[in-house]
Amino acid sequence: MDETYRIENVPLFANLPLAQLDMLRKDAVRQIYKAGETIFNHGDVPDNLFIVEEGVIDIILPGKGEELILASLEPGSFFGELSVFDGHPRTATARATAQASLVCIPLTSIAALTNRSPTAARQFMSVIIHRLRTADELLARVQLKNINEVIDQQMTFGEKIADLVARFGGSWTFIISFCGFLLLWMAVNTVYLFTSAPDPFPYIFLNLILSCIAALQAPVIMMSQNRQAIKDRLQADQDFQINIKAEFAIQQIHRKLDELRSGLIQHRRNMELEQNG
Repeated sequence: MDETYRIENVPLFANLPLAQLDMLRKDAVRQIYKAGETIFNHGDVPDNLFIVEEGVIDIILPGKGEELILASLEPGSFFGELSVFDGHPRTATARATAQASLVCIPLTSIAALTNRSPTAARQFMSVIIHRLRTADELLARVQLKNINEVIDQQMTFGEKIADLVARFGGSWTFIISFCGFLLLWMAVNTVYLFTSAPDPFPYIFLNLILSCIAALQAPVIMMSQNRQAIKDRLQADQDFQINIKAEFAIQQIHRKLDELRSGLIQHRRNMELEQNG
């Protein structure tokens, strides 16, 4: 291929002897991809390592609803290097966001180089390990927690009982069963009214039972409500943190758009000067 692109500027090939770099240059080819064109898909069999010469490449993970963009690679970046060692199918999709020029180096050439040269193998391993550590740090900072699961794991036995009582006390099952209990109690004590009823009319003992139930049920329901309030507060805090991260990401997008706009304006001015000149 044309050697206008210096692959030794890529961290993956830095500090390698010129003779080894020349071997890679002979096998490398340059390919042009249009905007929106896919370089490879998730699950494809790997064949090349790619270096971004011009344009921007998005590394995408397929999702159930929307695609997740892991990274946007600019000129000088490289991708597809993990398959050099394991040969497994691609774990993501690469797509050009604008017209891009890529330097494609066959994986077989790189594998042959690492087999012949321990120095090259160590260089490749160090760069790949550094990239993996960076990915691990990024995942560690992205703390996605389900507040409901966290709270449920921290619940005590008493709190679980309070939730069950509140859930049962606010259901039609409780209303129907309690009404049935009251009717049964009154029926039994009315039938035996003229004999030896255990709780004759006006059902004083029943009133005592109802008062005790109400006295105990109210604080138990309040316990459940307090726990729900704590959960809502934690959920609000998590939403606030997510909003802050989203705002920061939007600011970065605006900054990149401003840079692209200023670059486009400068390019137009240069074109106008060339035309006028």
